[in-house]
Amino acid sequence: MKKISLIGITLFLLSALVACSNSKVSNNEQNEISNSDEKLQGDNLVTSEEEKPPDLTISVGEESIITYRGGYSWSYLDPKTGQPMGIEADSWPPSEILNVENAIDVDLNKPIKLNFEKEPIEYQIRVWDNENNVIATYKDFDDVKEKGKMIYEILATWKAGRVSYVVALNVQ
Repeated sequence: MKKISLIGITLFLLSALVACSNSKVSNNEQNEISNSDEKLQGDNLVTSEEEKPPDLTISVGEESIITYRGGYSWSYLDPKTGQPMGIEADSWPPSEILNVENAIDVDLNKPIKLNFEKEPIEYQIRVWDNENNVIATYKDFDDVKEKGKMIYEILATWKAGRVSYVVALNVQ
């Protein structure tokens, strides 16, 4: 019985040693792969210094309106390791994030400006109805034709990723 216990303990210790040595090899190999990837990609490494996407507010005349972040895909450099990290955040449809009945009154005769914390490469504005349908897509608020309470989704793109922002507006 003691012989079987001794063999079991020996096998366990050997397994632990092998696992630890493989782990170290894997980490070293991973660092070598990461370093060579960074060298190959150079300036094309698609990451941001920021761990989270920029915020967005909307100015209508003198009024500032807060938007809500929906789903996003974002990459950044981990400050501790220097390694690229990626985040994929899913979200409910815009009409499930906000209640259109709580829409903020907006007059299209006043200038509407999107105030991104960091300017995106491009963006588009999608108008959603209360049934989870996109009914129109625009490049700018100046082009919006729909009146009344609607949910607006602003899809913005940066090199580091793509982000959805949502706001409920009552356009008059």
